[in-house]
Amino acid sequence: MRQRTRTTITWLNGTTLVGLALAVLARTTRERTPDGLVVAGRYRLPIPRQQCFTVGSVVLTRRPPEWLLHPDRAGLLAHERRHADQYALLGPLFWPAYWLACAWSYALTGSYGCGNVFERRAGLAAGGYPEPTLRPWAAALLRRPPAGTGPARSLRGRAASSSRRRRDGTRAAR
Repeated sequence: MRQRTRTTITWLNGTTLVGLALAVLARTTRERTPDGLVVAGRYRLPIPRQQCFTVGSVVLTRRPPEWLLHPDRAGLLAHERRHADQYALLGPLFWPAYWLACAWSYALTGSYGCGNVFERRAGLAAGGYPEPTLRPWAAALLRRPPAGTGPARSLRGRAASSSRRRRDGTRAAR
């Protein structure tokens, strides 16, 4: 039922139609899976460079469809299936959201995918992504004590509280 719902929604929001148009433009060979995905193999366009990517309920791959449908790559197909679920949820808004997540990931890790929330939720390892290594500035930022602990709390607490006295004895303004 869930797969049928996903497939119906991605058809209605137009993302599967875009995926199929891309598959035709790239002269792929297509094969439907039992759960409603279309695997479009032998993708020939130069962008994107990934071996596999999903548009709506269409998974495009540079290899033959049988390669992705092989049981050895069940994890990768599941990763791409989770992207199809994301398309069902967001529709065409997936594209700008994904690219913003790519930019944020690149800023944090130097990789568009490792820190990308969509890739993380689809399963990094299954998608062939390594665990992210943060850039030094991001690691330093994330090593800070969380709000409400350590010295940062006491500074914020003094600034936010009007019931405390300043060093010169006057009350802080609210």
